[in-house]
Amino acid sequence: MYVIFDMDGVIIDSEMVYRRGHMNAARLYGLPEDTMLEVSKKVTGVTIEMEHQTMIEAFGHLPQFDQDKVFRACRQYFDYIVETGKMELKPGAEEILKFLKEQEAVLGLASSSPRELIDKVLGRKGMLRYFDAVVSGDMVQRGKPDPEIFLRCAAELGISESEYGETFVIEDSYNGIRAAYAAGMRPVMVPDLLPPTEEMYEKAVAVFPSLADVEKWLAGGAITARACDRNT
Repeated sequence: MYVIFDMDGVIIDSEMVYRRGHMNAARLYGLPEDTMLEVSKKVTGVTIEMEHQTMIEAFGHLPQFDQDKVFRACRQYFDYIVETGKMELKPGAEEILKFLKEQEAVLGLASSSPRELIDKVLGRKGMLRYFDAVVSGDMVQRGKPDPEIFLRCAAELGISESEYGETFVIEDSYNGIRAAYAAGMRPVMVPDLLPPTEEMYEKAVAVFPSLADVEKWLAGGAITARACDRNT
């Protein structure tokens, strides 16, 4: 079995930390909080470069907007949570990884975050040992929803194109599901801050409320199954 995981919002409980960092920066520099909330939603699952561009499009016309200062404030809040050990794993994260390794599954990590951050966060939690390949946002030219990061991860895992249809991708973001779908893989959504939409139900082979539910589904022989519970 081949399974590729996203990190933020899937393995670590970081999406709300990013959201709080964005809102803190908005208050600090007098930016419209309702606009920043929309920006925060849009940049879920994207690369740093795409986050920068989205902020410029939203706030570039405002005289008080300083891209470097605003982005630095966002990152400082996030780094504080990481450095103080307050970044938590998502419930069931280590359990599903341990289960899959016991089943001799081949596991990859494909995260839009830079490699330095991945190593810092997952290294502190002792989670990197579960992954056979790690591909970060700074290793690809195009971020999600482009499928490049998943295709790169598949290549590093030794997955052939004919096996993409047997490769599960565990994601929480819209752009992540879109990228996995575009890659011809089997997207599984575990929603975090963003609720599943009609598009997500159409593109995902399964939508579950927790990683524990994903583990049960995979253990039950999910290769030919499709399960999208609209009550999640």
